[in-house]
Amino acid sequence: MDYHTLLARLGEGSAHPGGFQATKELIGQIGFPRGTKVLEAGCGTGRTACYLASLGCNVTAIDRNEDMIQKATYRAKISGFPIRIVQADAASMPFPDETFDAVFTESVTAFTEGSSAIREYWRVLKPKGVLYDRELAFAIKLTTAQKKKLQSFYGLHHLRTVPEWLKLMSKSSFHKCSASHFSQMKQLAGDNDPLRVIDHELFTKPDVVAMMMKNERLMSSFSNVMGSVVITAWKA
Repeated sequence: MDYHTLLARLGEGSAHPGGFQATKELIGQIGFPRGTKVLEAGCGTGRTACYLASLGCNVTAIDRNEDMIQKATYRAKISGFPIRIVQADAASMPFPDETFDAVFTESVTAFTEGSSAIREYWRVLKPKGVLYDRELAFAIKLTTAQKKKLQSFYGLHHLRTVPEWLKLMSKSSFHKCSASHFSQMKQLAGDNDPLRVIDHELFTKPDVVAMMMKNERLMSSFSNVMGSVVITAWKA
């Protein structure tokens, strides 16, 4: 079992720096007008997609993990929101060019190779469309040994500082881009998600419990240098 499958089976809906509270704060700052066609890339269990739909957005959500898609579909059905949910990879999306007004994504681009996802975000955005991307970022450059440790467990392709994220974005086709200040990862209080569906049998499997414990150790070990950055990029 890999890290993403573990998250899916745990029903984790906000596995990114800042959690769901940070997601709601960012969406509040953006202020999407009702009817905005938003693509959420890497929707997980659909928590953010449902929240966007509750604000009146026309939401399409994708994730490459089948378990995540099943739980997102369940959440949307129970919530009663008409969200289009598609199993797809952010690096290769099954949508025509210039389909969406905005792309919203959190801790997804870091798990894709090179600029593949960034090219896809640009492609599916309409002219004057905007990308909002909260990404895992680091306060300092990591050593080779540190990178290897995180890459092997999480499957990360990008372990970048804020300037390194901006440098990558500057090479894209986006008209302009900006980045927030680095935000250090915070210890979050318990987050109540009433529609979370947990596969409880996981807790009976020693290898899975060991994975959970290793995740906690890594989070603790890198807590002083790990955080996030919000990248905003505009299509001409």
